[in-house]
Amino acid sequence: MTRRRISGKYLTCLQCRRVFPASELEKERREKKRDIYVCPYCGSTSFTKDFSDVVLIIDPKESKVAKFLKIIHPGVFAYSLE
Repeated sequence: MTRRRISGKYLTCLQCRRVFPASELEKERREKKRDIYVCPYCGSTSFTKDFSDVVLIIDPKESKVAKFLKIIHPGVFAYSLE
């Protein structure tokens, strides 16, 4: 299996691993008149463009992947941060 690096138009929060379109974070930053991006879920200001293997968690209580990554809410998350 070939691993494909996902980057460019998406950013991942380093604290909660949630994946965002960069345009969504930019829109929120402008609306709230901030100088930096802030994760709307955990409040972190640390993001990366370097990640791979994205997972969609629908039911965190039943998901083995969610338990492994310690994810408690549904959403799109980066499995591997680089």
